[in-house]
Amino acid sequence: MRKGKFIVIEGISGSGQQVKAAIVALHKALVELKYDVVECANPDSGRVKELGMASMLNWPFGKNARADFMFEGAVRTEIFKNIVEPALQQDKIVLCKQSSISSLANAWVSGYTKHFDVLRHLDKISRGFLFEDEIYPDLTIFIDVPAEEAHERVEDVLQIHHEGGLEYYQQMRDFYLKEIHRWRGVRVDAPTDRDPDEITAEALALVKAIL
Repeated sequence: MRKGKFIVIEGISGSGQQVKAAIVALHKALVELKYDVVECANPDSGRVKELGMASMLNWPFGKNARADFMFEGAVRTEIFKNIVEPALQQDKIVLCKQSSISSLANAWVSGYTKHFDVLRHLDKISRGFLFEDEIYPDLTIFIDVPAEEAHERVEDVLQIHHEGGLEYYQQMRDFYLKEIHRWRGVRVDAPTDRDPDEITAEALALVKAIL
Protein backbone atom coordinates (compact mmCIF):
# COMPACT_ATOMS: atom_id res chain seq x y z
CA MET A 1 0.00 0.00 0.00
CA ARG A 2 1.35 3.42 -0.93
CA LYS A 3 2.25 5.88 1.80
CA GLY A 4 3.08 9.08 -0.09
CA LYS A 5 0.85 11.68 -1.73
CA PHE A 6 0.30 12.33 -5.43
CA ILE A 7 -0.58 15.95 -6.18
CA VAL A 8 -1.34 17.23 -9.69
CA ILE A 9 -1.09 20.92 -10.58
CA GLU A 10 -3.25 21.70 -13.60
CA GLY A 11 -3.99 24.67 -15.84
CA ILE A 12 -5.31 25.48 -19.29
CA SER A 13 -3.09 26.19 -22.30
CA GLY A 14 -1.38 29.52 -21.71
CA SER A 15 -1.20 29.15 -17.92
CA GLY A 16 2.14 27.36 -17.93
CA GLN A 17 4.06 30.18 -16.24
CA GLN A 18 1.68 30.31 -13.28
CA VAL A 19 1.49 26.51 -13.00
CA LYS A 20 5.28 26.17 -13.09
CA ALA A 21 5.69 28.96 -10.53
CA ALA A 22 3.22 27.23 -8.21
CA ILE A 23 5.05 23.91 -8.49
CA VAL A 24 8.48 25.44 -7.90
CA ALA A 25 7.19 27.33 -4.86
CA LEU A 26 5.36 24.28 -3.47
CA HIS A 27 8.44 22.11 -3.94
CA LYS A 28 10.60 24.61 -2.05
CA ALA A 29 8.08 25.04 0.76
CA LEU A 30 7.58 21.29 1.23
CA VAL A 31 11.32 20.63 1.32
CA GLU A 32 11.64 23.32 3.99
CA LEU A 33 8.97 21.41 5.93
CA LYS A 34 11.24 18.32 5.71
CA TYR A 35 9.21 16.37 3.15
CA ASP A 36 10.85 14.38 0.38
CA VAL A 37 9.51 15.72 -2.92
CA VAL A 38 9.65 14.31 -6.45
CA GLU A 39 8.43 16.04 -9.62
CA CYS A 40 7.02 14.71 -12.87
CA ALA A 41 5.13 16.26 -15.77
CA ASN A 42 2.77 15.50 -18.62
CA PRO A 43 4.83 14.81 -21.77
CA ASP A 44 3.54 17.90 -23.61
CA SER A 45 4.74 20.19 -20.82
CA GLY A 46 7.82 22.38 -21.07
CA ARG A 47 8.65 21.20 -17.54
CA VAL A 48 9.49 17.77 -19.01
CA LYS A 49 12.70 19.10 -20.56
CA GLU A 50 13.65 20.94 -17.38
CA LEU A 51 13.28 17.68 -15.42
CA GLY A 52 15.42 15.77 -17.93
CA MET A 53 12.45 13.72 -19.12
CA ALA A 54 12.24 14.87 -22.76
CA SER A 55 10.88 12.28 -25.16
CA MET A 56 13.35 10.44 -27.37
CA LEU A 57 10.81 10.67 -30.16
CA ASN A 58 10.68 14.47 -30.19
CA TRP A 59 6.92 14.14 -30.51
CA PRO A 60 5.21 16.87 -32.63
CA PHE A 61 2.50 17.89 -30.13
CA GLY A 62 -0.46 19.73 -31.59
CA LYS A 63 -0.52 18.18 -35.05
CA ASN A 64 -2.97 15.37 -34.30
CA ALA A 65 -5.08 15.38 -31.14
CA ARG A 66 -5.86 11.65 -31.35
CA ALA A 67 -2.20 10.72 -31.66
CA ASP A 68 -1.30 13.15 -28.86
CA PHE A 69 -3.81 11.47 -26.54
CA MET A 70 -2.47 7.97 -27.19
CA PHE A 71 1.16 9.06 -26.93
CA GLU A 72 0.56 10.93 -23.68
CA GLY A 73 -1.17 7.85 -22.25
CA ALA A 74 1.80 5.63 -23.11
CA VAL A 75 4.29 8.06 -21.60
CA ARG A 76 2.06 8.50 -18.53
CA THR A 77 2.17 4.73 -17.98
CA GLU A 78 5.97 4.86 -18.02
CA ILE A 79 6.15 7.88 -15.71
CA PHE A 80 3.61 6.49 -13.23
CA LYS A 81 5.26 3.07 -13.08
CA ASN A 82 8.88 4.19 -12.89
CA ILE A 83 8.69 7.55 -11.10
CA VAL A 84 5.38 8.06 -9.33
CA GLU A 85 4.74 4.59 -7.89
CA PRO A 86 8.24 4.09 -6.39
CA ALA A 87 8.15 7.59 -4.87
CA LEU A 88 4.75 6.98 -3.26
CA GLN A 89 5.95 3.67 -1.84
CA GLN A 90 8.86 5.56 -0.27
CA ASP A 91 6.48 8.00 1.45
CA LYS A 92 7.43 10.90 -0.83
CA ILE A 93 5.26 13.70 -2.15
CA VAL A 94 4.94 13.71 -5.93
CA LEU A 95 4.14 17.01 -7.64
CA CYS A 96 3.03 16.51 -11.24
CA LYS A 97 2.69 19.36 -13.73
CA GLN A 98 -0.52 18.34 -15.48
CA SER A 99 -1.70 14.81 -16.11
CA SER A 100 -4.94 13.12 -17.14
CA ILE A 101 -7.19 16.19 -17.19
CA SER A 102 -4.80 17.92 -19.57
CA SER A 103 -4.96 15.04 -22.04
CA LEU A 104 -8.74 14.77 -21.77
CA ALA A 105 -9.18 18.54 -22.14
CA ASN A 106 -7.06 18.66 -25.28
CA ALA A 107 -9.15 15.87 -26.82
CA TRP A 108 -12.39 17.57 -25.80
CA VAL A 109 -11.60 20.99 -27.26
CA SER A 110 -10.33 19.29 -30.43
CA GLY A 111 -13.82 17.87 -30.97
CA TYR A 112 -13.36 14.25 -29.87
CA THR A 113 -16.48 14.11 -27.71
CA LYS A 114 -18.67 11.38 -29.24
CA HIS A 115 -17.06 8.44 -27.42
CA PHE A 116 -15.55 10.37 -24.54
CA ASP A 117 -16.28 7.55 -22.09
CA VAL A 118 -13.83 5.42 -24.10
CA LEU A 119 -11.15 8.10 -23.76
CA ARG A 120 -11.75 8.13 -20.01
CA HIS A 121 -11.27 4.37 -19.92
CA LEU A 122 -8.07 4.57 -21.96
CA ASP A 123 -6.81 7.14 -19.47
CA LYS A 124 -7.62 4.79 -16.58
CA ILE A 125 -5.61 2.08 -18.32
CA SER A 126 -2.66 4.45 -18.66
CA ARG A 127 -2.78 4.94 -14.87
CA GLY A 128 -2.70 1.20 -14.19
CA PHE A 129 -6.39 0.24 -14.06
CA LEU A 130 -6.08 -3.10 -15.93
CA PHE A 131 -3.03 -4.08 -13.94
CA GLU A 132 -4.55 -3.58 -10.47
CA ASP A 133 -2.23 -0.73 -9.55
CA GLU A 134 -4.17 2.33 -10.69
CA ILE A 135 -2.73 5.62 -9.43
CA TYR A 136 -5.21 8.39 -8.68
CA PRO A 137 -4.42 11.90 -7.40
CA ASP A 138 -4.78 12.64 -3.71
CA LEU A 139 -5.30 16.26 -4.72
CA THR A 140 -5.60 18.22 -7.97
CA ILE A 141 -4.99 21.96 -7.85
CA PHE A 142 -6.39 23.88 -10.82
CA ILE A 143 -4.43 27.11 -11.28
CA ASP A 144 -7.25 29.09 -12.85
CA VAL A 145 -5.90 31.70 -15.26
CA PRO A 146 -8.61 33.68 -17.11
CA ALA A 147 -9.12 32.50 -20.68
CA GLU A 148 -8.48 36.02 -21.99
CA GLU A 149 -5.05 36.17 -20.35
CA ALA A 150 -4.11 32.68 -21.54
CA HIS A 151 -5.21 33.56 -25.07
CA GLU A 152 -3.14 36.74 -25.08
CA ARG A 153 0.01 34.97 -23.89
CA VAL A 154 -0.16 32.10 -26.39
CA GLU A 155 -1.54 33.93 -29.41
CA ASP A 156 0.07 37.36 -29.08
CA VAL A 157 3.28 36.72 -27.13
CA LEU A 158 4.26 33.20 -28.21
CA GLN A 159 2.66 33.55 -31.64
CA ILE A 160 1.06 30.10 -31.45
CA HIS A 161 -2.39 30.06 -33.01
CA HIS A 162 -5.28 27.73 -32.18
CA GLU A 163 -8.31 27.44 -34.42
CA GLY A 164 -11.22 29.08 -32.64
CA GLY A 165 -9.24 31.89 -31.05
CA LEU A 166 -10.43 32.99 -27.61
CA GLU A 167 -13.29 30.48 -27.67
CA TYR A 168 -10.71 27.64 -27.67
CA TYR A 169 -9.39 28.80 -24.28
CA GLN A 170 -12.86 29.47 -22.91
CA GLN A 171 -13.97 25.95 -23.83
CA MET A 172 -10.88 24.45 -22.25
CA ARG A 173 -11.40 26.40 -19.03
CA ASP A 174 -15.08 25.37 -18.95
CA PHE A 175 -14.01 21.73 -19.32
CA TYR A 176 -11.59 22.01 -16.41
CA LEU A 177 -14.15 23.64 -14.14
CA LYS A 178 -16.63 20.82 -14.82
CA GLU A 179 -13.98 18.09 -14.65
CA ILE A 180 -11.91 18.81 -11.54
CA HIS A 181 -14.47 17.36 -9.12
CA ARG A 182 -13.66 13.92 -10.57
CA TRP A 183 -10.01 14.33 -9.54
CA ARG A 184 -10.28 15.61 -5.96
CA GLY A 185 -9.82 19.02 -7.49
CA VAL A 186 -9.77 22.50 -6.01
CA ARG A 187 -9.66 25.74 -7.99
CA VAL A 188 -7.13 28.46 -7.14
CA ASP A 189 -7.82 31.87 -8.68
CA ALA A 190 -4.68 32.98 -10.55
CA PRO A 191 -5.07 36.10 -12.70
CA THR A 192 -1.86 37.94 -13.52
CA ASP A 193 -2.72 40.78 -11.13
CA ARG A 194 -2.87 38.45 -8.12
CA ASP A 195 0.25 38.31 -5.95
CA PRO A 196 2.08 35.01 -6.70
CA ASP A 197 2.80 34.63 -2.99
CA GLU A 198 -0.95 34.57 -2.32
CA ILE A 199 -1.41 31.86 -4.95
CA THR A 200 1.38 29.79 -3.41
CA ALA A 201 0.02 30.24 0.10
CA GLU A 202 -3.44 29.07 -0.95
CA ALA A 203 -2.03 26.06 -2.81
CA LEU A 204 0.27 25.15 0.09
CA ALA A 205 -2.65 25.26 2.53
CA LEU A 206 -4.52 22.79 0.31
CA VAL A 207 -1.53 20.46 0.26
CA LYS A 208 -0.98 20.67 4.02
CA ALA A 209 -4.62 19.72 4.56
CA ILE A 210 -4.03 16.24 3.06
CA LEU A 211 -0.64 15.50 4.63
